[in-house]
Amino acid sequence: MAYLIDEQKLEKIYLKSYHTFGRYKFNVDTFVDKPGISRHHAIIEHANNTWLIRDVSTNGIWINDKKIDKNLPYQLSENDKIDFAAPGQNSYVVANLNANCQYLVSQTNANQVIELENQILLPNDEEASHIVYFDALLNYWFLEDLNTSDRQALIDGGVVSLFGQQWLFYCANTSTMTKHLDNQPIVKPIALNFSVSQDEEKTDLTLELEGQEIDLGCRTHHYLMLLLARTRIDDKQNGMDTESQGWLYREDLAKALGVQTNHMNIMVHRARKQLTEAGGDKAPELAYVLETNNGKIRLNCQNITIVKGCQLETRISI
Repeated sequence: MAYLIDEQKLEKIYLKSYHTFGRYKFNVDTFVDKPGISRHHAIIEHANNTWLIRDVSTNGIWINDKKIDKNLPYQLSENDKIDFAAPGQNSYVVANLNANCQYLVSQTNANQVIELENQILLPNDEEASHIVYFDALLNYWFLEDLNTSDRQALIDGGVVSLFGQQWLFYCANTSTMTKHLDNQPIVKPIALNFSVSQDEEKTDLTLELEGQEIDLGCRTHHYLMLLLARTRIDDKQNGMDTESQGWLYREDLAKALGVQTNHMNIMVHRARKQLTEAGGDKAPELAYVLETNNGKIRLNCQNITIVKGCQLETRISI
């Protein structure tokens, strides 16, 4: 598991695969309420088997007493000392950078940690009431109640209730939770047709697959997909190459939606689940219409039509 040590509180700060620090209490992963700390001060993310930190603040970040360049990724190593806002202040030590595991951390006792493998019975094999497992098709971890068969997706950094406690789920292993493009399945050619109201309060979506039109109805997460579609269209029209088109950092997408990052992640899960169900046995890989890569997300679709109100906004082939 990957974590920092808060030198002042002597507490572990477990790292998500994309982890934010700052004093914007309701929109960062680690709240730092100290003088000089920016609303969004730092981002630590796991990419290509390394941990990188970026300074997105006003007052800077020091690594081992040396100030790093703003907005440029700096590779972290174990035992590095990180100072936010000024040398010797708001200090953290990089204690562990092992990303090859997933775990649940009790919100009551931070030292109570459950490490997860591909499948684990809880609380134990003999008296199991729940199971945690990885669904390779949906690319998600799930917690399932063995008595009711109810299950919920485990979102990196999300909170779940289990055994009368609140637990935080961490999954820093990008080889599972955030697959790289070359490892994702090829999605069959589809077309997405968005119909958004003039005030953009309602978004209907239909999907065309192998000559069949599938009505996906009106859902909140369709607006998330619409924003991604517009981003990809803008990038194409600005001459960006196909591999670079459409990518948005999760925090930027959450801001555009006006929601917290965890809520946005849930919307992504619901969109993927609906796409998988729509594809059925014919195209079970449709979840990957929403591609993810190192804290970023984009829409992977060949043909997009957007109608706003009664006017055609865009019709384009990627």
